[in-house]
Amino acid sequence: MNKENSTLFTLLLIAIGMTIVEVLLNSKGEFAPDSTQSLWGLISLILTIIWAVADSETNNFDKPFDFGFLMYVFWPIALPYYLCKTRGADGLILFIGFIGIWLGPWLAGLVAYTYIYAP
Repeated sequence: MNKENSTLFTLLLIAIGMTIVEVLLNSKGEFAPDSTQSLWGLISLILTIIWAVADSETNNFDKPFDFGFLMYVFWPIALPYYLCKTRGADGLILFIGFIGIWLGPWLAGLVAYTYIYAP
Protein backbone atom coordinates (compact mmCIF):
# COMPACT_ATOMS: atom_id res chain seq x y z
CA MET A 1 0.00 0.00 0.00
CA ASN A 2 1.46 3.36 -0.97
CA LYS A 3 1.55 6.45 1.21
CA GLU A 4 -1.50 8.08 -0.41
CA ASN A 5 -3.73 5.07 0.12
CA SER A 6 -2.56 4.50 3.68
CA THR A 7 -3.19 8.16 4.52
CA LEU A 8 -6.71 8.02 3.07
CA PHE A 9 -7.36 4.74 4.89
CA THR A 10 -6.24 6.31 8.16
CA LEU A 11 -8.39 9.38 7.53
CA LEU A 12 -11.46 7.26 6.82
CA LEU A 13 -10.81 5.01 9.82
CA ILE A 14 -10.56 7.98 12.18
CA ALA A 15 -13.65 9.55 10.57
CA ILE A 16 -15.63 6.36 11.17
CA GLY A 17 -14.48 6.30 14.79
CA MET A 18 -15.41 9.93 15.28
CA THR A 19 -18.80 9.27 13.66
CA ILE A 20 -19.47 6.44 16.10
CA VAL A 21 -18.52 8.65 19.05
CA GLU A 22 -20.72 11.51 17.81
CA VAL A 23 -23.74 9.27 17.21
CA LEU A 24 -23.43 7.51 20.57
CA LEU A 25 -23.00 10.75 22.52
CA ASN A 26 -25.71 12.66 20.67
CA SER A 27 -28.18 9.80 20.98
CA LYS A 28 -27.77 10.12 24.78
CA GLY A 29 -28.31 13.87 24.62
CA GLU A 30 -24.64 14.66 25.27
CA PHE A 31 -22.18 16.39 23.01
CA ALA A 32 -18.54 15.75 22.20
CA PRO A 33 -16.25 18.23 23.95
CA ASP A 34 -14.99 21.19 21.96
CA SER A 35 -11.42 19.95 22.37
CA THR A 36 -12.38 16.67 20.68
CA GLN A 37 -14.06 18.54 17.83
CA SER A 38 -10.99 20.76 17.40
CA LEU A 39 -8.65 17.78 17.48
CA TRP A 40 -10.73 16.01 14.82
CA GLY A 41 -10.60 19.09 12.60
CA LEU A 42 -6.83 19.39 13.00
CA ILE A 43 -6.20 15.69 12.39
CA SER A 44 -8.38 15.60 9.29
CA LEU A 45 -6.69 18.72 7.92
CA ILE A 46 -3.19 17.37 8.55
CA LEU A 47 -3.98 13.97 7.02
CA THR A 48 -5.50 15.68 3.98
CA ILE A 49 -2.35 17.77 3.54
CA ILE A 50 -0.14 14.68 3.93
CA TRP A 51 -2.23 13.00 1.24
CA ALA A 52 -1.92 16.02 -1.07
CA VAL A 53 1.86 16.19 -0.65
CA ALA A 54 2.24 12.45 -1.34
CA ASP A 55 -0.15 12.71 -4.28
CA SER A 56 1.76 15.64 -5.75
CA GLU A 57 4.90 13.51 -5.86
CA THR A 58 3.19 10.77 -7.90
CA ASN A 59 1.46 13.25 -10.25
CA ASN A 60 4.70 15.14 -11.01
CA PHE A 61 3.06 18.38 -9.91
CA ASP A 62 5.48 21.31 -10.02
CA LYS A 63 5.10 22.40 -6.42
CA PRO A 64 6.85 25.19 -4.55
CA PHE A 65 9.31 24.48 -1.74
CA ASP A 66 6.80 25.31 0.99
CA PHE A 67 3.86 23.44 -0.56
CA GLY A 68 2.82 21.75 2.70
CA PHE A 69 2.84 25.03 4.62
CA LEU A 70 0.82 26.77 1.91
CA MET A 71 -1.69 23.92 1.98
CA TYR A 72 -1.99 24.24 5.76
CA VAL A 73 -2.44 28.02 5.83
CA PHE A 74 -4.53 28.46 2.67
CA TRP A 75 -6.21 25.04 2.39
CA PRO A 76 -9.66 26.32 1.31
CA ILE A 77 -7.98 27.84 -1.74
CA ALA A 78 -4.87 25.70 -2.22
CA LEU A 79 -6.49 22.26 -2.00
CA PRO A 80 -9.21 22.89 -4.64
CA TYR A 81 -6.59 24.58 -6.85
CA TYR A 82 -4.28 21.59 -6.58
CA LEU A 83 -7.08 19.10 -7.18
CA CYS A 84 -8.43 20.99 -10.21
CA LYS A 85 -4.92 21.44 -11.61
CA THR A 86 -4.13 17.73 -11.39
CA ARG A 87 -7.56 16.21 -12.06
CA GLY A 88 -9.63 18.82 -13.84
CA ALA A 89 -13.31 18.97 -12.96
CA ASP A 90 -13.08 15.67 -11.08
CA GLY A 91 -10.89 17.50 -8.57
CA LEU A 92 -13.89 19.49 -7.35
CA ILE A 93 -15.77 16.26 -6.69
CA LEU A 94 -12.76 14.98 -4.74
CA PHE A 95 -12.68 18.26 -2.76
CA ILE A 96 -16.37 17.83 -1.90
CA GLY A 97 -15.48 14.30 -0.77
CA PHE A 98 -12.80 15.63 1.59
CA ILE A 99 -15.27 18.18 2.96
CA GLY A 100 -17.79 15.34 3.42
CA ILE A 101 -15.26 13.28 5.36
CA TRP A 102 -14.51 16.31 7.53
CA LEU A 103 -18.17 17.16 8.21
CA GLY A 104 -19.54 13.60 8.19
CA PRO A 105 -19.17 12.84 11.90
CA TRP A 106 -20.81 16.10 12.91
CA LEU A 107 -23.69 15.59 10.47
CA ALA A 108 -24.23 12.00 11.64
CA GLY A 109 -24.37 13.18 15.23
CA LEU A 110 -26.80 15.91 14.28
CA VAL A 111 -29.06 13.42 12.55
CA ALA A 112 -28.94 11.08 15.57
CA TYR A 113 -29.78 13.92 17.95
CA THR A 114 -32.59 15.22 15.75
CA TYR A 115 -34.04 11.75 15.19
CA ILE A 116 -34.17 10.92 18.90
CA TYR A 117 -35.01 14.30 20.44
CA ALA A 118 -37.20 15.91 17.76
CA PRO A 119 -40.80 16.53 18.86
